[in-house]
Amino acid sequence: MRSMDAVVTTFDLIRHGEPEGGRKFRGATDDPLSREGWLQMRQAVGDQAPWDIIITSPLRRCREFATWLGAQHQIPVQEHKDLAELFLGQWEGLTHVEARQSFPALVNKPDGVTAFWVDPLLNPPPQGETLHDFDFRIRGVWKMLAETYPGKHLLIVAHLFTCNFLLRQILQQPIEKALFFDLPYAGLTRIRQEETPYGSFSQVEWVGLTRLP
Repeated sequence: MRSMDAVVTTFDLIRHGEPEGGRKFRGATDDPLSREGWLQMRQAVGDQAPWDIIITSPLRRCREFATWLGAQHQIPVQEHKDLAELFLGQWEGLTHVEARQSFPALVNKPDGVTAFWVDPLLNPPPQGETLHDFDFRIRGVWKMLAETYPGKHLLIVAHLFTCNFLLRQILQQPIEKALFFDLPYAGLTRIRQEETPYGSFSQVEWVGLTRLP
């Protein structure tokens, strides 16, 4: 705490663990956690339960763990549909290799996957959600959570792109650079927001830990 009279709201973000089927472009594809994914999530939080509420994406790889954790520690759990992952259009369910084969390089232009990572704003997944639309809904979630739970400690169970765009609400990097953090499965991030009589400020305490400190 930087100010003695601040109202401090703490947001812990956790990316889901490994889903069944291994690494692929999932987006809205609703695979559950694998056995390894469950282990990753349980190891990440350990026996700690400092949260007042758990907010989760509705997708199974997040929701089922959030529901289990809430029941274990009598913590209320709420689903929020706008925490769902970026919709990846024609890449949904494809591995990176399959997506590159389906959208190959052209003259003076890389394959679709490489083009996306170089500039996701200009090269979104075909028929997928644009970054502007995604940023708009994540910004709405962030604003709602900050206004609804001042002074509380929240756990948000979400996805790689979702966690990156939640961080963007604090870091304010250009939207085309918002996919900056390659968070591991079950990677944890903490954001602290302080409201004082003189103004507010936010800080990122840590990013991508695989176990609560």
